[in-house]
Formats: sequence, structure tokens, C-alpha cells
Amino acid sequence: MKKFLVIMLLVTLIMTLSVTATAQEKIKIGVLGKSVHPYWDVVRQGMEDAAKIFDVDATFYVPMTEDINKQIDTLEQWIAMGFDGISFAPSDPDAVIPVIKKAMEMGIPCITQDTDSPNSGRLLYMGTENYSAGVIAGKKMAEILGGKGKVAICTGSLTAMNSLERMRGFRDGIAGTEIEVIEPILCDYEDTSKAVELAETALMDHPDLAGFFGVYAFNGPAAGKAVQSAGKVGKVHIVCFDTTDEHLFMINDGVIDAAVGQRQYYMGYHSVTLLMLMKKIGVDNTLMLLPKTAEGDVIVDTGVDVVTKDNLADYVKQMDIWGVQHEFKL
Repeated sequence: MKKFLVIMLLVTLIMTLSVTATAQEKIKIGVLGKSVHPYWDVVRQGMEDAAKIFDVDATFYVPMTEDINKQIDTLEQWIAMGFDGISFAPSDPDAVIPVIKKAMEMGIPCITQDTDSPNSGRLLYMGTENYSAGVIAGKKMAEILGGKGKVAICTGSLTAMNSLERMRGFRDGIAGTEIEVIEPILCDYEDTSKAVELAETALMDHPDLAGFFGVYAFNGPAAGKAVQSAGKVGKVHIVCFDTTDEHLFMINDGVIDAAVGQRQYYMGYHSVTLLMLMKKIGVDNTLMLLPKTAEGDVIVDTGVDVVTKDNLADYVKQMDIWGVQHEFKL
């Protein structure tokens, strides 16, 4: 994370210097999310803050629910409108390959954030290293449960790479324990009411269920509502992703045991800074500044924070430093 922050300071410095260049038409950047949810509101906030600072024309869009066809339609529109750069989070990493390759061939730099599509030809992925974050969640669940018990996995997608990587990491995180993952995976396709219904059904079908692992932002709170309704707070434990207001309230109330907080504000903010940099100094010069894997791929890990009731106050203070808006107050 320190390396990431140093790189972003360099980016900001170059951006500041480049502002003195000859006045020209505003750079147009599109940031595409996955569905309407407070998680994506934070991404949008980061995008808008960067766009204001660097005088960029930035457009944000998310479908009401995960809808790969609407995502593709939006990408096609942005290409036709001559956008200078696109940051996208694909609901299906393979379905977007043709449209992203089309954009790249037309000279429009494309990067992924939150969810990767490595075969699309995108220039880089920026966001949570989802497998590692899943391992962290698995180890935390093992710690909470004392290494044994039945756990249900809840997610909004069985195709999105971030979901698959988090689930794979979670399973590896509990490997070597006596924790059993019940099958099938509870997939609600980002339907919040369906998520609650699936969690309630899991509790009825498995009276000895010890925990829920929530993969997407709404899965933890949905499981929390089901646990509250069943009167099993403190008996059925929840480890999940993300830290919206709903998560923070439930952590404070002891409903959610631990949340893996992503730094999605930076995904929106640096979607703007990186794409703007690519436009101003070139793609190759920009990529030279960024960390690469052994295979040469550019992956910018924005990091995670494991939030529990014990460190909740410190985390909220950090959110204030980042400038993330929230209603939760201690």
C-alpha cells in the first residue's frame, strides 16, 4: 500500500505540472460500476472529487442491478461519444472482451477497477486483490469460530471475477480447519430481498449453522437481518466484505463480527488520475510508473481494512480522513 501511495503522489505531481499546458477541450472519462448500492456511491464520490481537482469531464454509470448487457451498451455509447478513457467493473469478465478490444483498437485506454477482466486487453487492474482479501476473511472466520462449524457463502454473482476470487480465497483461508461450507452457494444475483430470503432459508435448513460469509456489499447486512429475525445474534457469526453505513451499524450492534473494508474511494479517484495521465503523457509512460507482477501485468492493489467492534472508532476516523461520507456516528 505504501508503494501505491508513493506512485499516486508521483501521478498527482505530474498532473499538477501538466495543468500548465495549453488550454484544450476537457478530457472525457467514463467510470462504469456494477449496480446501484452505497458501495458504488463511494466510488462515484472519489471520481467526482478527482474530476473537480483536475478539471476533467467524468461520467459515472451503474445499472440498477447487475446487467452485463446494459454495461456493454454503456461502453458502446462512450466509445461512440469519443471518451478519452474508460474505467470499468465488468459483471461478466468474458462478455466485455469484444467491446473493450474495440475501444483499445480505437485508441481509448481501458482499465478495470473493483472487478478484473484480464483477457479483455485492459491496461491494468486497480482495486482489491480479491483472492488475498478472501483468504483474510477465511482466516478471520476460522478465528471467530474456533476452527469448526458450518458456514454458508452468500454472493451476488457466480461469474464476476471478484466474487470467484474472494470465494476461492475464503476456502483457502479456512483450509486445514474443521469448518464446512454448505452447498450450494447462496447466489441472489444482487437482489437484496432475495439475499435475505436465502439467508433465512439457510438458517432454517441448517439449524446448526455457525456462520455466513458475505461476498458482496449487501450480503453481510442481508445475512445480519436474517440472523436478527431468527434471534441468533452472537450465535451465528458473520464475516463479510465492505463497510457501508449499514455494515458499521451492524458491527457496532454485534450483528456482524468482521468486515473486510475495501478502499473503493481510491478506485474512483485514481480511475480519473490514471486515465488523465495516460491522455497527457501517454499510456506507456504511465504504465512505467506502476507496479507489475512477475508476468508483467499491472496490478494496483488499493488494500483492505479488517473492521471489528474493537477498532470501529479508529476506522471511522480514517474514513473521515479519506473524505468518505457516512451517517454512522459513535
